[in-house]
Amino acid sequence: MRPLEQLQTFEAGSLPGRLSSDAFVMLDPAVELLEAEVAEHRLLSHRYFEVGMVVPPGDGLLAFVTSLIEQPINLGVLRAQFDDQQMIDKMLASLRQHGFMHVTSQTKPAIEELAHLRSIAERTRDPMLRRSIVFDLDAPISIKHLSGRLNAEVHPPEVLLRCERLADHKWTMSELARLRKAGSVRMHQTVVQTDDLSGDRELRQALIRLGASVYLEGVSWPAPDLPIAGLDEMTRDCVPVHAVMAPDLSILDEAQRRRVLSWAGSVFISGVCLRLDPEALWPAGHAGEDDFIGVFNAVHAIENELGDVLIVNLPSDEVLLGNTTSSSSPDGLSDFTNRFRAAYLRWRLPFLKSCENDNSWSQVPEVEDKLVRAQEDLLPNHPELLLLGPGSVLVDVCGGLGRVARRLSPAVGDEGLIISVEMFRCLSDRARRFACERSFTNLQFRPGLAQRLPLPDASADAAVNEWTGGIWELGLGSSMVEEMARVVRPGGRIAVTHRLVQLHLASLGRPWVQYDEIYAWIRKAFVHPGLTIIAERIWGQIVPSLVGEHATLWRKQYMPRLINPYDLTYRYDDSPDTRADVYLTIIAQRR
Repeated sequence: MRPLEQLQTFEAGSLPGRLSSDAFVMLDPAVELLEAEVAEHRLLSHRYFEVGMVVPPGDGLLAFVTSLIEQPINLGVLRAQFDDQQMIDKMLASLRQHGFMHVTSQTKPAIEELAHLRSIAERTRDPMLRRSIVFDLDAPISIKHLSGRLNAEVHPPEVLLRCERLADHKWTMSELARLRKAGSVRMHQTVVQTDDLSGDRELRQALIRLGASVYLEGVSWPAPDLPIAGLDEMTRDCVPVHAVMAPDLSILDEAQRRRVLSWAGSVFISGVCLRLDPEALWPAGHAGEDDFIGVFNAVHAIENELGDVLIVNLPSDEVLLGNTTSSSSPDGLSDFTNRFRAAYLRWRLPFLKSCENDNSWSQVPEVEDKLVRAQEDLLPNHPELLLLGPGSVLVDVCGGLGRVARRLSPAVGDEGLIISVEMFRCLSDRARRFACERSFTNLQFRPGLAQRLPLPDASADAAVNEWTGGIWELGLGSSMVEEMARVVRPGGRIAVTHRLVQLHLASLGRPWVQYDEIYAWIRKAFVHPGLTIIAERIWGQIVPSLVGEHATLWRKQYMPRLINPYDLTYRYDDSPDTRADVYLTIIAQRR
């Protein structure tokens, strides 16, 4: 075994410098090339860092990756196999940046050496990642310590506050909320984990201003026998509450899953958090990949119906996408548990990749805001159409990346609240990041379904939905409008916006793209006994040109990539500034 001092020499080729052709490189032994192919892409799974990586389609890319598996390879030999040396260096840098590849010696690293190489990779990855921070509120701790710890982070962290009883920490929650509102502290996401929801309205308002979700521990699977003290008050005041449950293998039984769905829907919790301990599920350890996948599929079946389901003791989507540090290391876990976690990565990563799309305005807020220009956007410029004012509560259904929520934020003011509900957690997480970067503190982001809004009846002043063609194409429009009407108070308003047509200005009589059925679908959905249509507005804008824009900024890409096929700038546009989008907004009032 070589001494660790010798390994220091392999740190010389630090990023972003070009590695010497004398160097030897190999993939980390915990990296696996997944069999699943998603839209011609292949995926890499890193079991140690619990993160995925995309190998795009392209001649030689897969061969390049497979050449790095198992044994170190000399870079000079590797480069000689490919013509595009610049591309090779980009791929090497990308693999190193995300911890997938190490610079080694000529022989495969032993256990101690591998641990050292991973520590080098951790130091490379950490500056890019959001950190998860845990505070025990029941232990002696000061606001000064809390705020100091939060402000020491480069990126706004994910914060977990643990306590036995929420009511014991009302002052702490209120002070943190005050600091957040003042911009003195920033958190990407805050979760309060507790055994007791009891508390007064002042506490609940502090949780709202803190932007916190509450995880209630110890809820019986598949449903509690008795009402939970404080739960109704929490949901009524729009605090998102998640029930933490530890299911057994009865989760495979559809009838048991129906019970949890029925209970969750009846009490309007935001979602459920499942704790899946493989050694409790299979005490004898007699379970394999198919057994694991069966449980994961059962969880997904609940998610499809409920909208917000987490497995709290497995890596979050933000960990898998390389945005947040992992809370655990496989070094301290049993082999059985590690096999369970590896199976989860193989199951979840293809799903996350399938959420991506080629043109979804999603990389930075500035690009997302170009979908509809602020000066043209109807409702943000006329919030009176929704009767919005300071203190209003608005629900943004299918909120996506939060453009509508951010623009309507000033209309409801510091004391108001906008609840953005989005089906895809990765979009909701990114919307939360966008809002945090721009210091919004009256926005709340929840994964959820348009046809099952996680809010009690008559709990909001207004509801909006914009740009969700899939809802109408899937036949869910009527269910969504019915839910919007349900959660809005009598006298409150709902609005739906969709693009009717995109046309060339030079040929107004011959629309380029037309949505003939959209108006009929939306109009039919508004035929509801509790709604009265009060306005139909037609409005629009010139289509934004992509000339001079960096292509990656316009692509929905969440997972790290071996190489970015969109690393280019749009130099031309077929018809720059000669097309117009025409939108329809229908507004109705709840009787």
